[in-house]
Amino acid sequence: MLAYFPIPGLLRSVYPQTFKIKGMKKFNTYILIILTISALSGCKKQNDWLNEKTNKSDIVPQKIGDYQAILDNTLEMNERAFINSGLVASDNMFIRDKDVAVLWEYERNIYLWQGNYWEGGNSSEWNYGFRGVEFSNLVLEGLAAINNVTAEHNNVMGQAYFYRAFALYNLAQLFCKPYTETSAGSDLGLPIRETSDVNVIIRERSSLKQTYDFILADLQHAIELLPQTQPYNTRPNVRAAKALLSKVYLVMEDYAKAGIYADQVLTAYGQLLDFNNTSIINYNSDNRFPLYGTNNPEILFYAQKYNYTSITAATINTGVIVPELYTSYSSDDLRKTLLYTTRDGAVRYVGSYTGWYYNFVGIATNELYLIRAECSARNGSKDQALADLNLLLQKRFKTGTFTGITASSAEDALKLVLIERRKELPFTANLRWEDLRRLNRDQRFQKTITRTANGTVYTLLPNDKRYVFPIPDSEIEQSGIQQNER
Repeated sequence: MLAYFPIPGLLRSVYPQTFKIKGMKKFNTYILIILTISALSGCKKQNDWLNEKTNKSDIVPQKIGDYQAILDNTLEMNERAFINSGLVASDNMFIRDKDVAVLWEYERNIYLWQGNYWEGGNSSEWNYGFRGVEFSNLVLEGLAAINNVTAEHNNVMGQAYFYRAFALYNLAQLFCKPYTETSAGSDLGLPIRETSDVNVIIRERSSLKQTYDFILADLQHAIELLPQTQPYNTRPNVRAAKALLSKVYLVMEDYAKAGIYADQVLTAYGQLLDFNNTSIINYNSDNRFPLYGTNNPEILFYAQKYNYTSITAATINTGVIVPELYTSYSSDDLRKTLLYTTRDGAVRYVGSYTGWYYNFVGIATNELYLIRAECSARNGSKDQALADLNLLLQKRFKTGTFTGITASSAEDALKLVLIERRKELPFTANLRWEDLRRLNRDQRFQKTITRTANGTVYTLLPNDKRYVFPIPDSEIEQSGIQQNER
């Protein structure tokens, strides 16, 4: 499976007319699917399936294996449908003036929290996120028409529910307000698409509560249908679905349920990677971790993303790690060496679980330990929170140097967990952005972010309206849905 992660741009090189689902008035969904799948390479099962087709009518998905092939399009389902642009707007890095000047305009806008972001055009975050939803919808519709319900049928359907939930979750962290129970019924959510027919235009946004209810329902379906294991970590299993459910409840601030699902995952599978293990980790390479997460026992679900030079996991990136973060690692903390390197007199991020310059945007057990620890601390269970935190940190320090951390109260333990969450997951998925949005509602953890570019000071206050990205104008013009306040 990992061998056929398509090269970025492969679809464009094969089919120069880039597919733009959200902006098209007329489009044949089945043709989109077939053209996309036919661009895949290296997977015998998919290629054999395509070779059996003899005419245009034959290449409409019909069998369960056909629908599995759609979801196995890792370029779409494990990369493009994911979002991490909130990291550009977050506080873990800054960009020097000379590099700010050469950023793409939309990246500069996001970094400085300025203007429309998309300059009146399209947003790949919005378009590709909803394309992931539409691929999932196509699979769900097709499988619903197959009467012979088997374990394979349930497995593929469960995957589709998972992918749809994850796509909507990611979109909500960018284009919707943070979830607040008292206002979720009136806050604007996403336009919910339950059909793969792109000619059906959704002209209203759901409420934020409806959006999250939809995500939660999809994940419950996924848990009921998915198997315990999959042959590849690019396909979600039941543990991945429970892990995502834990993440959703965390941003909803339902810490009891977030802790329950994190615990269920870790009880079934709680392995951690020892950062002292040089048979897996290569300290002599810029790519510290194994390519595509191979042999990394922490990965529950693999997905990757490359979008912005300021946050990419490579020495070529333009983002400089803020001293506040870098100096928080002690000299015996291996993360200081594994996650970062120095180039051009500045500290850069290189430590992605993908093993190359793509950021890891999937789910791993290290995140689940931190979720369970946070939920325990918030529940007053100081000792349990510290137990999880120390278990994780023991795998992060040089052998024989870690003595364990202590706290005098559950609140102190919570503060320690949140500090370690930032240090452990600085450029994983959209997590720092999600944490800033969530924690800013608690006066204890509010943070004002300040940037200086070309002598101008830019400030993002806690709970600022700019913690919600603008919806691209192209979508507003087509559907007429309500724009976010700026």
